[in-house]
Amino acid sequence: GLGPLDMTVCILGSPTAFLPVLLEGGTRCPGAMVLCLSPAWASRVPSEASPGAWSLLLSRGVSFQAGGHSTLETFVPPRRANYVTGTFAAGDPEGGWVGELARDLDCPTGGSVPLAHRLEDPLVTRWVLASRAGLPVPPTLAFVLGPGGDLPADPVAPGVRLVRLEDPQGQESLVQEE
Repeated sequence: GLGPLDMTVCILGSPTAFLPVLLEGGTRCPGAMVLCLSPAWASRVPSEASPGAWSLLLSRGVSFQAGGHSTLETFVPPRRANYVTGTFAAGDPEGGWVGELARDLDCPTGGSVPLAHRLEDPLVTRWVLASRAGLPVPPTLAFVLGPGGDLPADPVAPGVRLVRLEDPQGQESLVQEE
């Protein structure tokens, strides 16, 4: 029962991973799915509802309709996003502007650059699955230089063995022993 002016689901960045969502959303709620391909098409304004947060306003976007039809639109006045997701991959060249636009919004978001960074780290993912969720993981022996980023100081998880190396030089015997 919602129309395009009642709800705006915004996809920031590349549509590649989200094309099925955009097409189905255009069928279920024509005009509510909006693809934002450029940071120039959106702006962040202080939220009226949540102090310290931001609202995302779209001045342009590609909206999706039933049957896969899409239209490049200019929104006057700008449309407020009610839900935001996008290409948050840490190594993605678009990740910078996508992550910046989606940071600290007053609406739900489908991810963030820090979350994408953590999910792309196989060691952190295995540790979380094994220690927090109690799921079996492949036997893992990992050598980590320095503090180890998103891992706790002494991670303990079934099937995961972590060896911290202060300096890779001169630690060949430790590596062979492990």
